[in-house]
Amino acid sequence: MTQDLSRPSLEFEANAEFPLNSLRQDAASIRLPAAGQAGEALFVRRLEPSAALVVTKIRAGFDAASVEELIRLNRSIAAGREAPKYLVIDFAHERGEAQAAPGRFEEFVATTAELILDAPVITLAWARGPMAGADLDLALHCSMLVAQQGARFSFDGDPLAMLGVYSALARKIGFVRTERLIENGETLDAQDMRQMCLAREVVPTEAGNAPIEAFLRRCERRYNASRAIFRAERLAAPLFDRSGARGG
Repeated sequence: MTQDLSRPSLEFEANAEFPLNSLRQDAASIRLPAAGQAGEALFVRRLEPSAALVVTKIRAGFDAASVEELIRLNRSIAAGREAPKYLVIDFAHERGEAQAAPGRFEEFVATTAELILDAPVITLAWARGPMAGADLDLALHCSMLVAQQGARFSFDGDPLAMLGVYSALARKIGFVRTERLIENGETLDAQDMRQMCLAREVVPTEAGNAPIEAFLRRCERRYNASRAIFRAERLAAPLFDRSGARGG
C-alpha cells in the first residue's frame, strides 16, 4: 500500500504555497517532506468525484515537519484556495508507540477542528489500526470518525499529555466517563467506540482508498445536512477559542 501511495510522488519547497493544484486526478499524490529519516511519512491524494482530499499517515504520531505542512494545508483550504467537501485523515499505520506531540501540534488540531467554521469542509478521521496519543487527539477533534473493525483506541498515558483527548471526550461523553477511561487506561475496540457515539460508523477492514470512497459516496446526499449539523455543534460547544487555546 505504501508503494502505491507514493507513485507518483511530487516533492516541493518548504516555503512554497501548498501545491494542491498539482492534484488533478485520482492517480496523483504529493508526499509531504519530513524531518530526516525518522520523520513522518504523509501523502495527500485527491479523490474524485467525492471532492475529497485524503491525507494518509503511514507512521504513528507526528513530527514537527509534518505538523508544519499540515497547518499549511489547513490554511490553504480555509483561505479558499482549494474547496474540498471532505478532508480525510487516513490513519494507515499498522503499529507504533504513542509519541509526545511536537510544539505546534495544538495549532494544527485547532485549525483542523475549526475548518468546519472556516470553510465548507467536513473533516473525517479514518481509523484502521492502533490509535493513541496525538493520533487519537486529532481523530477526536475531527467532525466525524469512522473505524475499521481492526481499529483499537488506547486511553492509556500520562494524563497531562492527554489534555486534548480529555477535552474532546468530555464534550462528547461527559466528564465522569472520560475520567474513568483515562484513569483506568482503557483500550476500546471499534464497536465500543460506536456504542459510545464516538465513532460514526464501523466498517470492514480493507486496505487502500476504496472503503473511503465507498463511505463518501454514501454520505454525498447528506453532505449539506451533515455539514450544517457539524457546524452547529462546533458553534454550540467550541473546542478552541479563536487564538488556538483549548477550551475549558
